Amino acid sequence: MSCPDCFRGGRATGEPQGHIETLYGLPTYITGTSTASSTQSTIIFYTDAFGLELVNNKVLADAYAIATGFRVLVPDIIPGGPMSPDVLTMMDQMGAPVSLFNTWGQIKRIAVTLQVMRLVLPFLYRSYPGYAACNKASLDYARKVKADLHPGAKLGAAGFCWGGNQSLRVSAQPAVEGGSERLIDAQFCAHPSGIKLPDDFVNAVMKFKTPVVVAHAENDSTLKTKQVEESEATLRQKVGNGQGENGFNYEIKIYKGVAHGFSVRAVPGNRKEEDGADEAKEQAIAWFKRWL
Repeated sequence: MSCPDCFRGGRATGEPQGHIETLYGLPTYITGTSTASSTQSTIIFYTDAFGLELVNNKVLADAYAIATGFRVLVPDIIPGGPMSPDVLTMMDQMGAPVSLFNTWGQIKRIAVTLQVMRLVLPFLYRSYPGYAACNKASLDYARKVKADLHPGAKLGAAGFCWGGNQSLRVSAQPAVEGGSERLIDAQFCAHPSGIKLPDDFVNAVMKFKTPVVVAHAENDSTLKTKQVEESEATLRQKVGNGQGENGFNYEIKIYKGVAHGFSVRAVPGNRKEEDGADEAKEQAIAWFKRWL
């Protein structure tokens, strides 16, 4: 499995405050308010692999809407549908220690592993985050949202795991094909999956001077910290320090001692992950309030 941590983590508690309706042809979880007012900005929340099936995504979207006052849209956008949250439990079962001499325990582990592969392999085949079909669906949706905003309202993008790929890549796109206006006015992503470094970081920042934040998990199993640090060095060389120098604003923060998925699937009771998730949430909220 290319990214086992993409399918691990905990389930959040809390009752979603928004509702689901069809928006631009896709079931969309809407929180904050149903419509954008003349001055209200909107955030598109690109989920992890579990989409709207996992309550964590809705609860976190609610937190963004409450803290910023903006409308938050969470589209059911993953081609072929999201991963079943049942995989979270299966991954825990796979990782549980079993004695080599516990024959029944080993048989159960093999059976669970086969169940996981039966779910994960088709998902990766149809919905790997870097696939053109995934990126096109995310881009088309964002452009439709942007086109419907009132003058003065801005569009943000937040992405997690699978969705981090989407939010970075739409940030490198114009509001309309061939245009010069940026599509995304502020971007936050945490532990993005399937990205190409340094290109995806550089393009998200440079193409349209989009303000970009990346929350990186130090122990990410697929996106190595060294790669992220080298990409940040490339950005500094190309555009400056990210604090407005040459008109570019970006921030790359490494969260120590946490793994891929921490910001949206922190395991309850794991203090380091819970603290990291809270800090990443506040980082995103502050960024969106600043730029939107």
